[in-house]
Amino acid sequence: MPAAHHGGADAIPSSARDYPRSRPRDRLPCRRELPGAAMLDGRPCCPYHRPGVMVMLAELLHPASNLTASRTASMKILIVDDDPFLPRLLDIQLRNLRLKDRGFTGVTSLDRVRPAIELLANADHDVGLLFCDLVMPEIDGIEFLRHLSDIGFRGGVVLLSGAGAATLKTAFAVGKAYGLNMVAYAEKPVPPDVLTHLLQAYRGDAAPSPMIDADDIRRVLAMHQARILYQPIIDVASDRPAGFEALARLPVPGGRLALPNEFLPAMRADGLAQLDWQVLLHVASDLPAIRGLVGEAFVSVNVSAALAGTTDFPERLSELLVTAGVPAAALRIEIQEADLGPSPNATLLANLARLAMQGVGLAIDRFGSGGRDSAALGSTPFDEVKIRIGAHTGTSDSVAEQEGFNAMATRATNQRLRCTAVAVESPEQWQACTQRGCSRAQGFLISPGLPIAELGHWLADWAQRPSPATAAGP
Repeated sequence: MPAAHHGGADAIPSSARDYPRSRPRDRLPCRRELPGAAMLDGRPCCPYHRPGVMVMLAELLHPASNLTASRTASMKILIVDDDPFLPRLLDIQLRNLRLKDRGFTGVTSLDRVRPAIELLANADHDVGLLFCDLVMPEIDGIEFLRHLSDIGFRGGVVLLSGAGAATLKTAFAVGKAYGLNMVAYAEKPVPPDVLTHLLQAYRGDAAPSPMIDADDIRRVLAMHQARILYQPIIDVASDRPAGFEALARLPVPGGRLALPNEFLPAMRADGLAQLDWQVLLHVASDLPAIRGLVGEAFVSVNVSAALAGTTDFPERLSELLVTAGVPAAALRIEIQEADLGPSPNATLLANLARLAMQGVGLAIDRFGSGGRDSAALGSTPFDEVKIRIGAHTGTSDSVAEQEGFNAMATRATNQRLRCTAVAVESPEQWQACTQRGCSRAQGFLISPGLPIAELGHWLADWAQRPSPATAAGP
């Protein structure tokens, strides 16, 4: 069973150092708040959602009793922000909140990320809560989150910025994907009453995340509780959204959503086919609303070869789309190359051909991972390949990664297949995929997976961003 099924480009990223700024730093944030900005997974998280204030507090997965007395007594607050005024204001506000009574011994401020990384990499540091700006020189807040994950920082993280609500929400999702203890995000400056509520809600280091086992999976599937996120896919030539990839997540005890690398190892083949079909049911139901937002958008769904190879799969899928009232072209089916094997069986090939005749798009996911030769590829009805771009592709750090990506993109072009670059996380990677003829791209540079309710907000934000091609430079 492929370990990355349903992961798409929304798995934990290898780098997010060049995340785009959606608005210039000196531009004042919009004070007309987005609906649901104070929600987490559809649940209210904080009472401070009113004109002029945007803040979101995460639902913490651990009780205060998880902290030892010595740890609670020694926690400091660290502020990392290059702005000369706001850190001083925040410092004064925090010190006026009787920090010692709340388990904090003081506040420290740094105006650069590198000294903060050096401080937090020291196992003896006493920082329990970190306030971090997003837009900073040298290393921005998004890359800082990656460094925090790499060094194993277990304290709470609060994101502050004037970059706008949508960017803050996306950055918050990136931090969660890195496994950090994300506490809140808020636009600057933060009112004192909001800080009070934040400190009251914060409870210290994150407890180990509950794992999901086979019984949890069976219960989730039986109750149809799988959650679907949609990761935008961008047309490289126009910078416009072309479609979305559906990403499956399973809720686990404690309220968080498990990633595929957590639940797939415990999932049997029959459970995987059941999950695939539930994802298709969700997508068919959501497609009318998605196409209402983006007129000819498609949704791509990764399914197993086992499900796609069942005798009645084309008929069931056709009936599902007809019932939903959407054309076949609104759906794309992805199958991982390693799952296809060296020679797909006759039933699977026949089903793929019938799906293609119906107008359903077909893509090979993780192209290059299955070792199929060009002749075998040419005998299948796939019209697209998806290639995971290396973390250092587009830079001088890894010639081998660049050459590997170039070779796969060239192979796809020679077969007259559309090429989509996956896991695009930096402007350099965007530039590399455009230079090799990739027509579409997805990844954290664009957006992580989002609930359908947040797609409208993301579309509005994307329309205001500078092109990733511009950020990459000449």
